[in-house]
Amino acid sequence: MMAREILRSEHHKQSYLMNELESLGLAKIRLNEFNDAKELGGLVKTIKESLLKEYHNSYPIATA
Repeated sequence: MMAREILRSEHHKQSYLMNELESLGLAKIRLNEFNDAKELGGLVKTIKESLLKEYHNSYPIATA
């Protein structure tokens, strides 16, 4: 019973992260035995940080 719950949880995490990547414009990611939730999470984080940095460089905050 415990193994099923772990697999279900891992699948849920992976599915959530794949949806995150799709929302960032990456719809064609191939999953294999090397793509774990940690790796996908790192990819999502890196892409979000890159987009945020680009946004901040394009629209700097004016200080008074």
